[in-house]
Amino acid sequence: MRCLLPLLAIVSVFAADAPAPLRVFLRCGPKSHGPGAHDHPAFARDWQPMLTQAGMKVSVGDADAKGVQTFPSDEELARTDVLVIHRQAGGDFKPDEKTRVEKFAARGGSFVVIHAGAVAGNDASADFYKDLVGGSWRQKVTKWREGPMELKFVDKEHVITKGIADFGMKDEIYYDMDLRADIHALATAPTPKKKGDGFEAQTQLWTYEKPGAQRAFVFIPGHTYVNFSRPDVKLLLLRGIAWAGRQTPSQQLEQTALLQICVFPGVPVTPPEKK
Repeated sequence: MRCLLPLLAIVSVFAADAPAPLRVFLRCGPKSHGPGAHDHPAFARDWQPMLTQAGMKVSVGDADAKGVQTFPSDEELARTDVLVIHRQAGGDFKPDEKTRVEKFAARGGSFVVIHAGAVAGNDASADFYKDLVGGSWRQKVTKWREGPMELKFVDKEHVITKGIADFGMKDEIYYDMDLRADIHALATAPTPKKKGDGFEAQTQLWTYEKPGAQRAFVFIPGHTYVNFSRPDVKLLLLRGIAWAGRQTPSQQLEQTALLQICVFPGVPVTPPEKK
């Protein structure tokens, strides 16, 4: 599959009227599941240039040989508008990391959380994360289901979801999460829980705002890496990052969602031998 395609003409057309570039930090981590799933390093590799193409200024933390990424410093967070968390147990913070995140949120720094980035490892972490981004995985309560899923948009007029039709894909939902009452649901998906003649639907995409402080956009799908190449998924995430950063999605951003990104390393193709 081809990688991200440059659109230099689009960049030049919109550069003159563009606002100051949104400053984004990708907080990813090592790959944590089998082939094609939870490929956090691939996300950092593919989305850094794509977000740059969308007009953003993107940083990725240094990582060791195992892909464990250094947590952003106070100085790095001071240069960041939106912290994207796409890693296993994204809601777990060491004491010094928690202090940095609290300062970042208090001054209006915002968050985009993807899939397992919404998981916290214990009740104290879940309590903190729920208050930070509007909801959290709760150990021994929250459940998951991998397989076909259906996203139904319950707010079709929000800047993040406008014009995107309901769609299905093979991925993973989380349900029975611990959610704040004041989150704004954007999309739901049926869970395995029976309700009348059907199945109970629970929130899978939401926004959250704390007055005078942070914004958060949470996108629970993202288990299967190939789905990040879908134009509707890319558009939701690109718009979600812009919304979290308090910017209106630009035409340049909308066009970027149509680009192709790498989803697997390129495999050389050997032409058949002539007979």
